[in-house]
Amino acid sequence: MMQLSDWITKLEPHFVQVWLVQAWNMAYNVSVKFKDLEDRWRWVNRGIQLLRDDGLRYNPNEILIYRELAWFFQHKMGQNLDDASMYYKQQWATGMADVFGKKKPNLDELIHPETEDQRARARLLRETYKMDPQFMKEVDERYGPLEWRLPEAHAIYWAAMGLKKAAENPTKVKAGWDKKDLILEI
Repeated sequence: MMQLSDWITKLEPHFVQVWLVQAWNMAYNVSVKFKDLEDRWRWVNRGIQLLRDDGLRYNPNEILIYRELAWFFQHKMGQNLDDASMYYKQQWATGMADVFGKKKPNLDELIHPETEDQRARARLLRETYKMDPQFMKEVDERYGPLEWRLPEAHAIYWAAMGLKKAAENPTKVKAGWDKKDLILEI
């Protein structure tokens, strides 16, 4: 399945529906075919990675990819509609503990890292999770305070990033939308 998704997305890297369908298939259709929670998480996480790591690399201004990422975090991981959702939350929190350490998230130390540990965690956030700590802080100030170890905070982040991209790229928004409605006041 992953090989097929890789081929399809490489054949049509700028066709947004290819990314959305392949990621949805992994996170929603394939994942539920497994009983083992670790296997299920692997497919859900791979769907997120496909959108975040690859889809956005080829299509950084595609609003639908940001919306889908937000949906995965809110619905697939944040809600309890999937009987493995608690496992997904635990896995996500474990990954975020690597970014924030075993303490309350401090975005300022990731924006301006001073120690080698802070630089390593900032690099992990930017390179692995593809998140900007400065934008996280803006989102946190606008909608928070948010608990960044939970998937719901990431849903808000990706939705806010989608709104920002929509404001920056009005041609990506359907006719009839007013650009001022998309601008975040952050």
